[in-house]
Amino acid sequence: MPVAASAIYFLNLRGDVLINRLYRDDVGGNMVDAFRTHIMQTKELGTCPVRQIGGCSFFYMRISNVYIVIVVSSNANVACAFKFVVEAVALFKSYFGGAFDEDAIRNNFVLIYELLDEIMDFGYPQNLSPEILKLYITQEGVRSPFSSKPSDRPVPNATLQVTGAVGWRREGLVYKKNEVFLDIVESVNLLMSSKGVVLRSDVTGKILMKCFLSGMPDLKLGLNDKIGLEKESQLKSRPTKSGKTIELDDVTFHQCVNLTRFNSEKTVSFVPPDGEFELMKYRITEGVNLPFKVLPTIKELGRTRMEVNVKNKKISWAN
Repeated sequence: MPVAASAIYFLNLRGDVLINRLYRDDVGGNMVDAFRTHIMQTKELGTCPVRQIGGCSFFYMRISNVYIVIVVSSNANVACAFKFVVEAVALFKSYFGGAFDEDAIRNNFVLIYELLDEIMDFGYPQNLSPEILKLYITQEGVRSPFSSKPSDRPVPNATLQVTGAVGWRREGLVYKKNEVFLDIVESVNLLMSSKGVVLRSDVTGKILMKCFLSGMPDLKLGLNDKIGLEKESQLKSRPTKSGKTIELDDVTFHQCVNLTRFNSEKTVSFVPPDGEFELMKYRITEGVNLPFKVLPTIKELGRTRMEVNVKNKKISWAN
């Protein structure tokens, strides 16, 4: 079930309403008083981001010195509500030059109201892509003096961008030199016993891309994941390719990726957005090769003192 929000409020740390938008008439205007009385004044903000008071549910999140509160009167998708808040904050930051706080909201009342009317209709989330919304909401927000100056690129054919199949990329892009940059950023999470035995390990990674390409290019990216290579071997009716393979547990793609082709061919095919974006995120739990080991040595010197020595041992892996 979608969010079906009845109202959304922006509050400061004192509980004062900075701006609000009512999307349905099934809640009263004094709903924020219930949130202020039963949650803010009782200092229970850090216990749970979802609270039910009376017949309404409150989903709230703190961003900088601002609380964003979504009020719903029926059963709703909580994950979708928080995803909407995160995407909405990213949209506001793109208009405000990277800042989102109480001052930014007070300086951009008109623009925020216009954006709230576009990104949610009768309580249901709509398009939150900054690239698309900036094509027809061209008003500039009051930007931070430390933010970079916005580019003055033309925005032709806005209607096509809003209704077309490739809404994340403008038509007519031309570069003198076509360039593509790809970075892979991984984080290793490790739980080790006191004897040096690995109890649990996993890797979370993401692929970051920066594209400066002309026209509408169709890019393909191959992965050496175990499932993909097995699928490819079945299609070609021959044994699985030799070499190192990885088994991806969780994969999340950018909206530009063709999921149908990935499910059938295990090929990441996409028309990239212009500029920098995150192509995909993944997680690996099997076959993790640790780059080093941390060996602690703990000595108790008394009831209130201890000595801890930590050694970093590099692990070499043979090819």
